Amino acid sequence: MRASLKKGVKIREPVLLKKKMGSKYRKSFVSTGALTGEPVTILVEYIEAKGFKGVSIESLEGDFDSPEEFELAYKRHSANVSEGSDKIYNFLPMTLRTAQILKDSLIEAVAISEAS
Repeated sequence: MRASLKKGVKIREPVLLKKKMGSKYRKSFVSTGALTGEPVTILVEYIEAKGFKGVSIESLEGDFDSPEEFELAYKRHSANVSEGSDKIYNFLPMTLRTAQILKDSLIEAVAISEAS
């Protein structure tokens, strides 16, 4: 399900997945990049794998409709990245609205971790 919010932020409902090994919670949302003005999709996951329990935050420039679509694009882009075309962000500047959505997603991921 996709809901549009003000200021260019779209958020998807959390998806609990059993098909991706280790991932217990996945949620993605799209915001506008604070520096580029382009759409940026942010994926938040709660992961349990090989003794690790934690939260992962990944981002990629583009508007992706699901965590699965995001993951495919991320892998495709990572395999074909060239100098000067990196759309994967380690530094993720964001608006206060995007920070609020990210905070809410992290709270939900931690709640899932505490329930499992």
